[in-house]
Amino acid sequence: MSGAPRIVRELTSALHAARLSYCHWKGNARLQEAVVGLRDLDILVDRDGALALSEILATVGFKRLASSPWETVPALEDYLALDSDTGRLVHLHLHYRLTVGDSFLSGYRLPWEALVLSTRHFDTTMAMYVADPHIELVLLIARQAIRLGPIDRIAAWLGRPCLGALARSDFRWLAARTNAHRLAELSEGLLGKEATRLLLDMVSGEPSYRLLRALKRRATPPLNAYRTYTRGGAVARRGMRAVVGLAVALNRRILRSLVIPGRTLPSGGLLIAFEGDDDNKRATLVDRIAAWLTWKLDVLVLHGGGGDGRRATWRKAFRARSRGMIVLYDGCPEGPSLDTGNAPERAWDADPPDLVINLQRAPRPDALTSEGRPTRHTVEIDPDHSPEQALLVVQRALWQEV
Repeated sequence: MSGAPRIVRELTSALHAARLSYCHWKGNARLQEAVVGLRDLDILVDRDGALALSEILATVGFKRLASSPWETVPALEDYLALDSDTGRLVHLHLHYRLTVGDSFLSGYRLPWEALVLSTRHFDTTMAMYVADPHIELVLLIARQAIRLGPIDRIAAWLGRPCLGALARSDFRWLAARTNAHRLAELSEGLLGKEATRLLLDMVSGEPSYRLLRALKRRATPPLNAYRTYTRGGAVARRGMRAVVGLAVALNRRILRSLVIPGRTLPSGGLLIAFEGDDDNKRATLVDRIAAWLTWKLDVLVLHGGGGDGRRATWRKAFRARSRGMIVLYDGCPEGPSLDTGNAPERAWDADPPDLVINLQRAPRPDALTSEGRPTRHTVEIDPDHSPEQALLVVQRALWQEV
C-alpha cells in the first residue's frame, strides 16, 4: 500500500486496531484508483460499530458531507478527507446497508451485509479487507439486473453491450477470479437456481442483453421482496429525482443560481477571499482550487466588481455561504451598509470571510484584509513559492476551515 495516501493508511490501520468489521465491497478491480483518490472508496461496515467508527473518522480527519434531500440514499454517508502530503481529496462512501438501484433511485435493499462481511478477505497489496469475488460478482449482476430497462432493449437492438464499459471490465476481472462451484453455491441461495444457471452461462461465455433479461425475470421473485418502495411510489420518486437531478446539473454548470445546491458542508458554508495585485496569478489559483473542490462539493466562484455590482455580488456570496456552499471570491467584496440606529456599519464587518489568501508581496497585518476589515484567518503566500507549493498551502489552509 506504499502508493496510498497517508490518510487512507491511517484509516485502515485504525479500523484494524479497533477490530471493526468492514470491507471494500464493489469496484475492487479498480481498488488502486479508489485508494489514491481517483475514485470513491465504497466501504461496507457493521452497523454495531457505528459509534466507534464515527470517532475514528473524526480522529483521522474525514469530514462528513451533506447531500440534497433528493440525492440522499438511506444508510449511506459521504465523507471527504484531505491527504496533506499530496493535496488529494479522498471521498469515502460509508455503507451501513447494501442499498442499490439505478442512477435515479436506490430502490432495493439487499439484506446480504452479514454474508459479505463474513466472506471478506484481506488484500495484502492494498492492506485492507475486500469482498470475496464470488459475492461481489453476484452483487454486480443483481445490480445490473435491477437497472435493466426499456432503454437497454433499444441499445441491444442497436448492437450495444448490455453492460457499460466499467461494468464489463469488473465482470471480466471478477469472473477470472471465481470458481464455478463456489459461485453457484452462493448464487442459488440469493437469486435462485434458474438465475444461477444463467449467471454461469455469462461467466463461461459473454454477458448479453438476452441472458441478463432472462436472469432478471428468474431473479425477480426474490429481488422483489427487497423493494423499498411500491411500484407506483418508485415511479413517482424516480421522476421527481430525475427532474431535480437535471436542475442540479444545470445549476452547477450553467445557471450558477444557488436554487438547488447538491452536496454541501453540514457545518456551514465558507467564504474564501483571494487578495493580490497580480490578477493572472490570483485568478489561476482560484480556478485551480475550484477544480480541486468541485469534484465532490458545490463551489461558487465570484469576482469582485465595483458599485452596485459589488454589493450584489456580496449578497450572492452571503446567500451561498449561508446555504452550506464554498464561495471562492477573487478579490475582497464590499458589504452593503447596515443602519444600526447609531452609525452605519458594513455587513461585511459582521460576517467576515472565513479565510483570506494573501498573494501580496508585502504581508498584511494579522487578521486584517487589505482594506482593514476583520477576518477569521489569513494565510500569506510566500512569493518565492512555486505554483504547486502555493496550491498545497491553500489546500491545507482551506481544509482546516471545512
